[in-house]
Amino acid sequence: MPITAVLHTHVLVVILFLLLFLSKVVLLFLNKHDTLNKARSSTKVLDMIFGTLVLVTGAYLTFHFNGPLPRWLLVKIVLVLVAIPISIVGIKRHNKVLTAVGVLIFLYVYGVAETKSMKMSPEQTVKATVPNQEQEAQPQKPQTAANPILSQLEGTHLQNTKAIYTQLCATCHGEDGQKGMSGASNLQQSTLSVEDRKAVIANGRGLMPGFGSQLSEQEQEALAQYTTMLKNE
Repeated sequence: MPITAVLHTHVLVVILFLLLFLSKVVLLFLNKHDTLNKARSSTKVLDMIFGTLVLVTGAYLTFHFNGPLPRWLLVKIVLVLVAIPISIVGIKRHNKVLTAVGVLIFLYVYGVAETKSMKMSPEQTVKATVPNQEQEAQPQKPQTAANPILSQLEGTHLQNTKAIYTQLCATCHGEDGQKGMSGASNLQQSTLSVEDRKAVIANGRGLMPGFGSQLSEQEQEALAQYTTMLKNE
């Protein structure tokens, strides 16, 4: 099963699981205990299915993660494993304190996932990329002008490369490179060199699969060059 399909399934199941959970949280804090008990009874099977799918798809994505797991991701996994039973017990026992703890953990996990930082501070990423931006600022123009493949990215060749990008990359990165779906990097802000981008395209990174077996060397090079042009579109 393609990892992209598993990733989208995971996101969908997580959303459904949280919607069910939050609806019960509202009933609990409104002291609608009878209604809450009926909701728990009618959604018991769904809770089990969604909870199982969250764990199974999450484990699959973790197993297929390219490279060492970053600390923020390990923290996210541990907290999710802690938050699920706490939330279930809190709702079952009508315990507002436990339920509130579960909600707070889920909110923190969401912030960690969005910022890729345990401090929920995306500024760390910006600081880390500033030196690279300064280093690449001056040689950027001559390097671009000297690259024969980039100069060929026009007409039919450009359209073909754009079609490859749309098919393989746009779902997560977006047409302009800024979508950031499921942790995909912002290609307009990326400071990776063309060679580094080509290596990521070929071998994959994180939850992104590698496309080395699907694309020729020239296609990989052209696609890497195309991603550097997104900020100019």
